[in-house]
Parts: sequence; C-alpha cells; structure tokens
Amino acid sequence: MTPEHQPHIYHICIAGHLDDRWLRWFEGFQVIRSPLGHTEISGVMDQAALHGIFNRIRDLGLEILSVQREPMETSGDSHDLIHL
Repeated sequence: MTPEHQPHIYHICIAGHLDDRWLRWFEGFQVIRSPLGHTEISGVMDQAALHGIFNRIRDLGLEILSVQREPMETSGDSHDLIHL
C-alpha cells in the first residue's frame, strides 16, 4: 500500500452545528460540536473513506472550513493542515 493510500487520522471542521438527525451519516466517527459554532468530524480513514465523508458533507450542503491529517503513528509535529 502506498503512503498516500494508507489510513490516517483526519479532523474535518465544518461550519455550523451538525443537526442530530444527520449524525447517523457519520457513524463510526467522532463528532464534536464546538461552542464556537462549528462541528469537527474525526476518525481513521483511507482516501476512499475520506472522499465518502466529503460526499456526505457535500450532500448535506455543509461548508468545510479545514481538514487536518495526521499519520496513525503520530511523531511530534508531523501534521498537515489544509485551510479551505
């Protein structure tokens, strides 16, 4: 498996609070509503699962604020942060 296809831990921040009725769309992932008015969806994903989550976010009409990736074995500051 090439490094870009290996699972990583992703943290996807979306604008607004995700309504309870949509939580089942993200089963298996941690969903945290911030008091600052956004929602973070986190979990272990490979590229296929990540694109699936992006499709769900798109289908709900939600705005992605940022995506953060970290390898399964976190070593210091090896985070990639992408602000959209």
